[in-house]
Amino acid sequence: MTPKAVLNAIKETERFVKAARALLATQEKKDAGYFYPSKEGGACRRASMDLTRALAEMRRKQWD
Repeated sequence: MTPKAVLNAIKETERFVKAARALLATQEKKDAGYFYPSKEGGACRRASMDLTRALAEMRRKQWD
């Protein structure tokens, strides 16, 4: 595990949390039981994928 990989995971985590909060803010306005397709939802999914990759990279670096 390298410091660079850990810092990247932290950065991606913060990006995901920001996107998830934006998605929840749009949900509160609509008051529905599920999320409608939206740019906020897409951004949240993308941030989630990037976070997953950053975490995998962080774990992979442990064995290098």
